[in-house]
Amino acid sequence: MKKIIILIIFLVGVFIVTIFYRVESFEVSADKSMDISFEYEGNKLAGTLYLPKASPPYDVVVFIHGDGPVDRSANDGYNFLMNHLLAEGIACFSYDKAGIAESEGNWLSQSMLDRSLEVELGLKALEQKISINKKGIIAFSQGGWVASKLFENNVSLDFAVVIGGAIDWMDQHIYYERKYAEKNNFSGKETKEFLSYVKKTDEYIIKNDYEGYSDYVSSYDYEKPMTEQRFKFVYINHKANAIKGIKAIDVPFLGIFGENDQNVDVQESFQAYDKTFKMMNKTNYDLYIFPNATHSLLESQYQDHEIKLFIDSLIRGKDIFVKDFFNTISQWIVELE
Repeated sequence: MKKIIILIIFLVGVFIVTIFYRVESFEVSADKSMDISFEYEGNKLAGTLYLPKASPPYDVVVFIHGDGPVDRSANDGYNFLMNHLLAEGIACFSYDKAGIAESEGNWLSQSMLDRSLEVELGLKALEQKISINKKGIIAFSQGGWVASKLFENNVSLDFAVVIGGAIDWMDQHIYYERKYAEKNNFSGKETKEFLSYVKKTDEYIIKNDYEGYSDYVSSYDYEKPMTEQRFKFVYINHKANAIKGIKAIDVPFLGIFGENDQNVDVQESFQAYDKTFKMMNKTNYDLYIFPNATHSLLESQYQDHEIKLFIDSLIRGKDIFVKDFFNTISQWIVELE
């Protein structure tokens, strides 16, 4: 009995130590960090540059956020990836979206072009602070359209990584809603009716008719209307399409997708990138669809299971992400000539 008690105490101790270690890993572990701010249209944008133990000049990546009110760490969602990149000698820079945390402005009033111009200014701010070897971007989801605008405008970059990027804004919306119908076990008839409803709401967006949209949505039980501010954001960006920007990519490119993405049609995106690059005779690109992976490249078991994700993040750490996701990014960047 005494041995069993000792074993239990030992195992509890190991568990507690493991949890403390995992909690620490939620924090970005940089050799040095510096706060960097810059201005866009009179608004201050605030971020942090995290430096690895490597000596300058640095390979550095700028994180480009997806949708929503995202701060520089994506509410700590970037930290595992940032720590991995830092351990591989790659510096990371990320800033709060306009109007979030320490940044001024309002991200809901921005187009994808606005956001790309911000990134361009952020890159210039970095160049004034550190010696850079290679500079590139890691764009997430909606950030793929921001990346597209960067290349349309011939912004100087050495490489680009896009994770879970869609091609066409409105097509992506239909895909997302179709997946919603599947998750909620709509019948064929219910799905057809629901998608008809979705397409009608899109017509109001295209016409920039918030009142008509709000009245129409309120007449159904599917959802509550978007706020007028969110509606305006969608209207500003509903014509977003990545193809023109993809055609302008003249640097090494890495595209990563999760097979079980519920937000983006990864097969369409993969084929669009691949077809466009082949038409350009571009060879310096790599595209990967990771099996058993979500939109965020988490293991699919965490799809729509936030509590399980939180608990397992404490126990498993970065292993909540699909195998080789982080290594694929870091090795690809490090091996670039």
